[in-house]
Formats: sequence, C-alpha cells, structure tokens
Amino acid sequence: MTDETTTTVDSRVQQIFILLSLTFASALPTLNVTIANAVLPQVRGDLSAGLEEISWVLTANLVCTAIAMPTAGWLGMRFGQRRVLICSVIGFTVASSMLGFADSLEEVVFWRAMQGLFGGPIPPICMPILLRSFAKSEHGWVMAVWSGGVMLAPILAPPLGGYLTELYSWRFAFLFMVPVGIATYFLVVAAITESRPIPELRLDWIGFLALALCVGSAQFMLDHGHRADWFESPMVIVSAVISGLALYVFLVHCVTTRQPFVDLRIFLDRNYAVAFSCWCISGILTFAPLMLIPTLLGRLRDVPVETISIMLTPRGVGFVIGAVAVARLVRIMDVRFLLAFGLASQVPAFWYMSTFDLGVGLFEIFVAGSILGMGEAFTWTAVATIGFTSLHPSLHGYGAAVFQFGRFFLSSVGISLMVTILARSTQINHATLGENYTPFNESLRLANQSGLLDPSVLQGLARMNNEITRQAMMIGYLNDFWLLTLLAASIVPLVLLLRRQERTPSPSPDTASSSSKA
Repeated sequence: MTDETTTTVDSRVQQIFILLSLTFASALPTLNVTIANAVLPQVRGDLSAGLEEISWVLTANLVCTAIAMPTAGWLGMRFGQRRVLICSVIGFTVASSMLGFADSLEEVVFWRAMQGLFGGPIPPICMPILLRSFAKSEHGWVMAVWSGGVMLAPILAPPLGGYLTELYSWRFAFLFMVPVGIATYFLVVAAITESRPIPELRLDWIGFLALALCVGSAQFMLDHGHRADWFESPMVIVSAVISGLALYVFLVHCVTTRQPFVDLRIFLDRNYAVAFSCWCISGILTFAPLMLIPTLLGRLRDVPVETISIMLTPRGVGFVIGAVAVARLVRIMDVRFLLAFGLASQVPAFWYMSTFDLGVGLFEIFVAGSILGMGEAFTWTAVATIGFTSLHPSLHGYGAAVFQFGRFFLSSVGISLMVTILARSTQINHATLGENYTPFNESLRLANQSGLLDPSVLQGLARMNNEITRQAMMIGYLNDFWLLTLLAASIVPLVLLLRRQERTPSPSPDTASSSSKA
C-alpha cells in the first residue's frame, strides 16, 4: 500500500464499498448512545434500581467513550487503522451481546463501559481512512454521505429501541446491534486496506493518563452535576479540580515532550482550528434539541413514545435532502459559502422553536426539524471538508480523533447546560407565577367561575399547581431555545476567518522521519 499522503484506492467499486462499511461502523456507537436512553426506564424497572444507580448505565458509557476517543490517533498510527477498527468493532459487538444476557446492574454498567471503550475510537478511525481512500477533490460528497448515515442513527435509535422493548424486552434493543456489528465486521475486513503502522512510536504515558483523568473527571461532573446541584456538591467540586489540574499537566506536557500523545500542532492550521470550533458548537446545536423535543412533547403534551419517535423523523428527512444537495454543490461552490448557509439556516429554525407554546403540534415540529436537519447536513459536510483540506495527511489521525472528541465532549457540556437552565427556569418561574395565586386575586376569581381552581380546596390547589408547573416548564424550554438561537448566530462570523485555499504544509523533521520509517 502507498503512503497515507496519497489516494490508496483507485477502483470506484472498492471506494463505494469502503464508504458503505465505514458508514455502518461509525453509526454503531451513535446508535448505542441514543438507544440506551430509550430503554433506560425498562432497565431500571427490571433490575429494581434507584434513580442514582441507574444513571451509571449512561455515565459509564459516556466517560469511557470520552476517554477512548482521543486514543484513536495514536492507536491507528501505532498498530494500523484497519487492525484497530476491526478490534473495536469486535469488542463493541461482544459487549452488546453480553448486555443482552446481563442479570445485574453491575454487569450492565460494566458492559456499557466496554461499549464505550471499544466504540469510542470507531468514528475517529473511520474519518482518516475515508480521507486517504478518496481524492481530495471528492472529500466533500464523501463526507456528506458518511455524515448522513451517521446522523440517521440517533434519529432512528429511539423508535427502534422503544419498539423492540415494547414488543420483546430491553435486552433485544442491545442484541439487535449484534447482527449489525457482525455485518460491519465482514464489510470492514473485505473493504478496508491496512495503513502502515509505526512500531517504534512510543506511548506517551504521562499525556495519556493526564488526558484520561481530565476527560473522565469532566464527563463525570457534567453527567452528575445537574442532579447534585452542581458546585453545592463536594463530589462535583473535587471532579472539577481534578479535571482542571489534569488538563494543565496535559497541555504543558504536550508542548514540552518530543512525541506527545496528541500532537497539538493541528491547531496551528487556521482552517482546522476554525472548523474545529464550528464542529464542536454545532454538536450542541445537533444533540441538545434531540434531548429537549422528546421531553417537551412527553412531559407537557402527553404524546406517546411511538408518536414522539415519528415526530423526530422530519429532521432525518431534512438531513438526507441537505446531504444530497450539498454533495452536488460542494463540487461547484466555495465550501465556505456552504458552511455559512448551514450555520445561518439554523438560526431561524431555533428562533421558530422559541415561539412554541403548550399547543405545539406535528406541523411545528416538522417545519423546525426539517430546517435543522438540512442546516446540519450543510454544516457537517463543509466543516469536515474544510478542516482537513490544508492539514498535512500525517496529522489526519490526530486531527480526526480530536475532531470527534471535541464534538462529543462539547455536546455533553451543552446538554448539561440545557438541563440546568431548564430546571432553574422552571423553579424560578414557578415561584413567580405562584405569587399571584391567592384568594384575593380578582382576576383569578373571575376566571374561576367553575370552582375547579378554588385555592381554598385541596383539589383546586393541586390543579393550579400542575398548571403553573406546566407553564413554568414551558418557559424553561423557550429559554433553552433562545440560547440555542444566540449560539447558532454567534458562530456564523467564524466563517470569515477561513482561508479560501491553504497550501499543504510540509511536515516537520520529526514527522518526516516517522513517515519515512513507516
């Protein structure tokens, strides 16, 4: 095989085969994260677990995924990308099968952690394989197809998990991923050619342990912060301090050692740095609504789970339409314009969502979801194309690992922020609205002709409290949508910092030496 700096596949049939196999592989960990959210109530009931105990089913997976993602760059260079991808798919499939036979909460948590450790490196490994398998002029439409397949996974997972759980058991939601994993394994084995490993590349243990400690502590803090009232909890404070100190050690060590665990020179490329910023923030814009919309419809509109799943599909339809369009436009238009359009189109969508009320229905969700999906398709494709155009191929492995990790981690930060704002807004607005509910309020007396909201009767107090809670919670959701609107608008000007075309930088002597040894 040729060096990674050149296109390694000449056959169009083989290229399409590679694209298909890597799309399946990258969708596995994304499918895993969202399908677990759908079956969590059934797991809790079957294993008789408390709320705090069952949260570890999600926390273990998130922490291990966050730790494993940055390792993809080093693992791919040291052992070969194909070998690492095959091992990851096998490990993920075995962990999924064992989840289907787990009899205790401890077993479920352990195998969920294994899913995160093996599934985390898969997307960062797939991206550089795609980049080296296709010519640079084709990276735009390739990224569009790949990201479209990956994006469909979190949209299809909730209805799929809910259907399997309702029809059989929550175990079948995880067992379903076993045949998908087996099929992915055979596709990868048949389609992917091996990159040349660098056996002499040593592991930077200090950098690895510092990064793992930083990421694990931060992810634990984000996952448990809103339940433990954030910095009112000593556990959250300790996690934040450990994460901050570990980050300091990691950064200092990376800029002072000769072979760092993560090569931070990737951020010296302006296009990569800007694309990375857009990619991470767009992760919040993508995954926060996937959490907010289902809970809004379920808690405030009493919409069944099956209906909620159907109401999320327009977003996938919009993404597919956008991916098809951008795959054609990327060949004839400046990618910066496509990125600007993708980011800007999400602003009116979030603004429209900020006008929702308690009567929101299918039409409103369809319009907002379709626009968001189309904007995400343009954004994902343009960012992935711009970020790696001028980055030297010898740094693609590091760049892809940091790219995927940054999006995953910032998405967790955004979801935790949205949950905190929703909870605090609900509390504050409940107190504010409840101040006017007194027997001396003439307006309330006129509105209460039927006596159903009589404050002197226990049933009246309960009815009014429920209604005030619904109104206060709706205001909290609108505050989240307003924040997403401002966040989407704030990253549009970053497009102005992008260069139209960057000359491929020459590798440093160390990099050139490593490449020649490979």
